[in-house]
Amino acid sequence: MELTVTLLILDVAQGGKDLLHSFLEPLALLGFLGQAIFATRFIVQWYVSEKKKQSVVPKVFWYLSLGGSVLLVIYASLKPEPVLFIGQLPGFIVYTRNLILLSRAKATLSTPA
Repeated sequence: MELTVTLLILDVAQGGKDLLHSFLEPLALLGFLGQAIFATRFIVQWYVSEKKKQSVVPKVFWYLSLGGSVLLVIYASLKPEPVLFIGQLPGFIVYTRNLILLSRAKATLSTPA
């Protein structure tokens, strides 16, 4: 009984070590960076909305969305994780399109009539 418990503890400890090691792999760090950039967009959007006292989606929200999405698509391609890859593609298109629309709107506003 003691031997079984000891082996179980060693096995769990080794698994924890493997798990920690997998968190520190360069590819995992790329995925974490992508997730962090992607998550930051919500904090930025919330901050700007609170500051203006209305719901606002600032241009940086779309840049953070696109940057995080690009890193996550790269991560998903290299891992490979097809669910994450497919899940990020539609957003990638939406983020890019919103940045194009914002650029066009800015160009229209700055062009003299």
